This record gives sequence, structure tokens and C-alpha cells, in this order.
Amino acid sequence: MEYVFVSFKEDRTVLADGKKLGQTNQTLLIEKGHHCFTLAGMQNYNPEKVDAVIEQTTVLSSYNVKFY
Repeated sequence: MEYVFVSFKEDRTVLADGKKLGQTNQTLLIEKGHHCFTLAGMQNYNPEKVDAVIEQTTVLSSYNVKFY
């Protein structure tokens, strides 16, 4: 398993490949590989989506995804 941290100014549901992964501003577990991250709810954030290859992460060195 790999680790990703998705940040946003408020608590929102994080979607990975269209499926619920968890909440923003928390370290989340995800399978190794290519993923497309978005947020549920209003589309009041940028970028619209983040595509990333998640690999070789640790709980202390997670992949960071930032939405504004």
C-alpha cells in the first residue's frame, strides 16, 4: 500500500478514480499505481483534477496532492 495526503482549505471527500478514498487533510492509504484525484461536492477548487503515479511512499513521506 501507498500513502497520499490531499490538502484543501476545508474538509471534503477525496475521490480517487471516481471512488471515495477518504477525507482531505488526512494521510490516506491507496494502491500503488496511476490515479486521478478529485474532490466531491462543489467544483470550487483548482486544479479540476490531479493525475499522479503513486509509488515508493511511506506514512512519513506521502505523496502530496494540493487543491486550492
